[in-house]
Amino acid sequence: MTTDIERLLAAAADDTDRPLHTDVDAILARGRRSVRRGRIAVATTAVLTTAAIIGGVAAWSNTVNDSADPAGDPKNQTITVDSKTGQVVDNESGRQAAAPPPVSPLSDAEVLQRCKQYDNEYVQANQERGSNTFDKAGPIDARWKVLVKSGDQSRLQALFLAPDQSIVSTCTMEGPQRPKTNGRYSTTESFGTPGKVPGGSEGETQAVSAKVRIPADGVARVLVNFVDEQAPRQALVGPDGFFTLGFPGWEQYRWPSPDATGRARRPEPTIQRVRAYDADGRRIYDWKYQPVELPQQPTVPADRKIELAAPITPEIVLTEDPATGKRLQPAPPVSPVSDDSIRTRCKKPDDAYLKGGALPGQDSRTYDAGKITPEWKVALKTGTGIDFTALLVSPGDNVVAWCHMYDKADHYDYSRGGVPATGKFGVGLAWGQVPDGVAQIVVDLPSGPVRALISNGFFIWGLTGGNSDVKNVRVRGFDAQGKQVYDANHDIDAS
Repeated sequence: MTTDIERLLAAAADDTDRPLHTDVDAILARGRRSVRRGRIAVATTAVLTTAAIIGGVAAWSNTVNDSADPAGDPKNQTITVDSKTGQVVDNESGRQAAAPPPVSPLSDAEVLQRCKQYDNEYVQANQERGSNTFDKAGPIDARWKVLVKSGDQSRLQALFLAPDQSIVSTCTMEGPQRPKTNGRYSTTESFGTPGKVPGGSEGETQAVSAKVRIPADGVARVLVNFVDEQAPRQALVGPDGFFTLGFPGWEQYRWPSPDATGRARRPEPTIQRVRAYDADGRRIYDWKYQPVELPQQPTVPADRKIELAAPITPEIVLTEDPATGKRLQPAPPVSPVSDDSIRTRCKKPDDAYLKGGALPGQDSRTYDAGKITPEWKVALKTGTGIDFTALLVSPGDNVVAWCHMYDKADHYDYSRGGVPATGKFGVGLAWGQVPDGVAQIVVDLPSGPVRALISNGFFIWGLTGGNSDVKNVRVRGFDAQGKQVYDANHDIDAS
């Protein structure tokens, strides 16, 4: 059974449906468990998403007030506003807050015109990947309300609210037809299990976790504190507590030096605190970054090798499901792409994965195995044309790389994993390891039973393993004579 810690770490490595405001190449370079570049991600970071700080080292939390005093108490909990200049002084620090970003001079119609194409592509990409299933609002159009807009004639940061108020869409552009980031956040759903997953504090919606909305009434001013900045910044505040800091000149997350160790090795969020005040200067919301220590994961010795079942040649090849008599769908085809070409094409996501090295909570073996070289064995490959999914095994026989290349050479999903202490991977999200005594495998999918492709001790049931829209599968194994010798249900849901 998956523990809460395991789910937290999985969520921190997952990139299925949680938008992050940062640069695509910056994230790909941070040594994550998996890397992904999709059709839209070439133009915008909309497709590349994540749930939490990499490594799962931060928990987001918010409080109306973090002291025993009521909001607005004279003990440095108010702000002072100059009635003539509008300048705000933070009474806690005694420093003047930086002015809010400028309101965009662009009309709402022009803002919509610039952003709608990329929001539409983002929505389509999520639908294709089975991500953001909570999002039923459709792409932005003239019915959506422009909540807040900041920038100049070129740069733009805007927030849109769906007609049913269920989704807030964010759009950041470096210039006309130059998208930087897109995001879609629910105003009712959280990012994960409340209180368990970073970004999912109890009662906190995605829009709040994404730092685009204050969950309080009467918000007039918002102050945001950044790492290494003495004075807070004022946000541009829109209706219903929505706000923006304008076109981002910062990174959402601060990354450690490659030479750092211990706590210094961990990423730290750039945003450290968010406060909101009403029209009278009374503090009505206070969020602070709080680091969380996670238990150390058990270490598996580097010399622990993958244990593979002895290959068995079927004497009776199943064409029908022995249980129901239904005709089995054929096994995925062996990819016509050569092993050398697979190794070559997988180098780009492999380089992106390795860049930056392992972070706390990640298996160092997956990085110690080094880059893909001719010594890496292509243990399994399926696909047609230029699209393929392959499993590559490290020279040390302790790490497997899963590489899915599709559409074009620079579109991919990629991950690595070190073998568990048992020597067996079992069944994962996209592929599995053949159980002992099994000659042929049938996987039950919503579309019907399908024969799995078996190769070098591993099996797969589709080009991407069917994990895009399937939460669990039943795997049945049969011996050489067609007798069932294995039957197990496997959870392949990443959430």
